[in-house]
Amino acid sequence: MTNPTLLVAKHTYLTRLKKKSFWWLIISPILLIAAAALLGFGISYFSNDQPAKVAIIGPSTSREAISQSASKMNIKVSSITDEQSAQSALKKQTIDGILTLNDGQGTLVTQQKAPKIDKDQLQAVLSKLFLTTQAENYGLTERQTAALMTPFSLKTTVQNQSNNQQNTDNNQDAKAAISVAVTIIVLLIVSTYSSLIGNEIANEKSSRIMETLLAASSAQAQYFGKLLGITGLLVTQLLSYVVLGVGANLFGQQITVVKQALSYLTALTPAFLIYTLVYIIVATGLYLILAAIAASLVNDNSQVSQAMVPVTTLAMIPYVVGLASASNGGNNVVVRIFAYIPFMSQSTMPSLLANQYVNWWQALLSLTISLIALVALAQYGQKLYAKNVLSYSDENILKQLLASFKRS
Repeated sequence: MTNPTLLVAKHTYLTRLKKKSFWWLIISPILLIAAAALLGFGISYFSNDQPAKVAIIGPSTSREAISQSASKMNIKVSSITDEQSAQSALKKQTIDGILTLNDGQGTLVTQQKAPKIDKDQLQAVLSKLFLTTQAENYGLTERQTAALMTPFSLKTTVQNQSNNQQNTDNNQDAKAAISVAVTIIVLLIVSTYSSLIGNEIANEKSSRIMETLLAASSAQAQYFGKLLGITGLLVTQLLSYVVLGVGANLFGQQITVVKQALSYLTALTPAFLIYTLVYIIVATGLYLILAAIAASLVNDNSQVSQAMVPVTTLAMIPYVVGLASASNGGNNVVVRIFAYIPFMSQSTMPSLLANQYVNWWQALLSLTISLIALVALAQYGQKLYAKNVLSYSDENILKQLLASFKRS
């Protein structure tokens, strides 16, 4: 790496770092997450959480048993005990529903706008009542009845590739989240940073100072310097989120929302998180090289969006595959193949690793393939950049790009 390359990288990095747009790029996702959390809290806080008022028509013992578990089912037992009065109250909407119990059967009738009732809890309570009644009819003792009503205990675990067992409830949510999150994050980062490097090159070409810059240094220094500078911005953004995450872990444990959010990450090891961050950087580097090659063909800033179309279109393929395979991608042959293809693997391999469909050596193999592709494409892209950066053509960017690949 030559000194001019470092100077270009430093200039690119510091110039963008000082701009408010970069810091807004870092802050905006945090604000969006905070706004979504506040919105969810507000909806929950102001929602109608009043229990449904239900009249129970049936034996008094059933009424007493249901009253004891009413809070779990989000209901309030009405004082009405006869069918006629209950029907009249339901029509007048002074009660929300009628639960009729008769000979081991029950019917629940509710208003259309009645508060939600936990029907699973209601079913469990009624089943317990029915079993108790049946046990008494069969003359079972209290101890026999208790033994009969004891539920079967089933604990589910997942045995990972290292033969360690993890509680399924603790990591299933994290697995599902990481499958979708990495896919979306990579697409957003690729789109954002491809536009950054595209604008960086387009600004210099449109102002016609590219010739001066190349005379002072070289195309190689400009090319690798810009790539390193923009990649440095990406690393800065990711590290800022890591610092925020560590800070939230240390100081946010007393906040219920933060504590609940962090609990989803307990099943993800530091090694996995580091691996995912490295993979995001490598994958973004591949797309940045393509963006630099495409941007070297533009004449001014108005053509940047046109030049970025091939890059964003290519990035959409792993995005679609990643989202489509988030639930059960490990059993799909296409997804497993994509996990080893550069430009595609960043949206599938972390998901497969999180869901334990692959071993660590397979994950590292996929990352190594992407690294090799990054080095090879960087060298290849440097030659194309040097040929195209002083070219000013009014021809369609995509046609120029394809012709450039054919010539090389």
